[in-house]
Amino acid sequence: MIRKIKLPPPCFDFLHAELLSAENGRAVVRFVPTEQMENPYGTIQGGIIAGMLDNVFGPAVVSAAPSNRSTTVQMSVNYLRSVKAGEPIIGTAEVVKLGRTQVLIEARMERESDGELLVRATATNLIRE
Repeated sequence: MIRKIKLPPPCFDFLHAELLSAENGRAVVRFVPTEQMENPYGTIQGGIIAGMLDNVFGPAVVSAAPSNRSTTVQMSVNYLRSVKAGEPIIGTAEVVKLGRTQVLIEARMERESDGELLVRATATNLIRE
């Protein structure tokens, strides 16, 4: 059974995310991290940030290839600065290469207040039949 693609996806609620735009292989998403997402050191846990990134990659891919389904098969994340609860961040992803079976995507996350670069990432998505 093929399910309809949900944009934004239901997990946006958990991530306190807002899809700002998704067109022509580029997506912009705003996140507002909460204290429930913190690690023991009082910053946002890396896996949560990776989940946020995956939710920027997805809309970028869908906007580039709306008739195809894809799934992330590889993600590389560079954490450059801490992300803190209550500080809105903007995630931007862009499809670098849309192939027949794979998609290469790059993303960055910046603090909304000052544009400070917090995270850089790349992902490879597999296009599914």
